[in-house]
Amino acid sequence: MDSLFRNYLTNRSLFFNLFDMAAKNSVEMAGLLASAVNGKTNGERDAIFKQINKMENTGDDITHKIYLCLDKIFFTPLNRNDIHTLAATIDDVADTIKEASGRMYLYNIDEYTPPVKEITAIILKASTEIAQAVCLLRTAKKNGDLTDVCFRVKSYERQSDEVYYHAVAELFLNEKDPIRLVKYRDVLSSLETAVNKCKNVADVLNTISINK
Repeated sequence: MDSLFRNYLTNRSLFFNLFDMAAKNSVEMAGLLASAVNGKTNGERDAIFKQINKMENTGDDITHKIYLCLDKIFFTPLNRNDIHTLAATIDDVADTIKEASGRMYLYNIDEYTPPVKEITAIILKASTEIAQAVCLLRTAKKNGDLTDVCFRVKSYERQSDEVYYHAVAELFLNEKDPIRLVKYRDVLSSLETAVNKCKNVADVLNTISINK
């Protein structure tokens, strides 16, 4: 019995450590993206975009480790489906941040509009909240703090929606260059998707909190 209990505690720490790593990796990626759109030179931005690409690969490795642990470990600290879904949704955040930075790099965007900067800042705020929520999973049962974090992430998603739709409407109303219009619409779409993915993580965390 003591051995089973020790195994459970060890496995519990393993999963939560991996979740922490994945969530913090997304925060760092979001921070790099925010720095790229705020006053960096072209050369500095290119280096940042390459770093984001590498960090997304790191996120993939962490997600893969979580899946491997699920296959090998019997005692898990959370429902197995919840673990799988949480790992996948956190990975989706990293994927979409990479997608946004990739489009900025591919399209050679050299002027970042206020809506781009605003949604990028929202991604950083939302991913930071997610990292805090993941930390709370270690101790939270039906923890109100965890619910509050999830609520704030959903609020960020609504803010992002408003910025995104106004920005796209403004593009179609005033932008005369069709190529520039497509570039900025695609970048804005990628950024908005990243916020939506953060909201998906919040939904999963909220479900886990209710089921604990």
